Amino acid sequence: MDYRLRIGDHLYPVEVSPRDPEGRAQIAVDGRACSITVKSASAHHLHLLMQGKAVNLFVAPSGQSAWIWFEGRARLVEDADKPGPRKGRAPGVAASEVTPPTPGSVVRVLVDVGQTVEKGQPLVVVSAMKMEMTLSAPYAGVVRAVNTAVGAQVSPGQILVEIDAGEESEE
Repeated sequence: MDYRLRIGDHLYPVEVSPRDPEGRAQIAVDGRACSITVKSASAHHLHLLMQGKAVNLFVAPSGQSAWIWFEGRARLVEDADKPGPRKGRAPGVAASEVTPPTPGSVVRVLVDVGQTVEKGQPLVVVSAMKMEMTLSAPYAGVVRAVNTAVGAQVSPGQILVEIDAGEESEE
């Protein structure tokens, strides 16, 4: 099957072959091919062998998209060919508010109020399902508020960091 996935501002063509009875398949992302074997799967957790390397993949649906945790990093993945509005945040959450995509525990807070941040700069590290996710700045700006601390239990939609956009980030 062929897909076009959007991750951030980038589109990636993806080709996936059907799995054989042992769970093996071929996948090509943006022209780079890889052999995978699905070892176990549940609705939100896949244990894969990719080119012989064990990998855990966690999936959390979010509207018409899904958060995918891979190699310790969360990414919002959307089917670029599905019609409808792009949804990357929980309902009622503004673009200036950084929230965790899944319940977890804060293990590091990397910014302070008043600090200038760049787009993509790590802000908070949250641990969930034995994996660490780094929540990053959606754009350059100044940290208006930090509403969490190390050890805090957090959930989706809870605002951990608020950022005032820099002039170049405002639309």
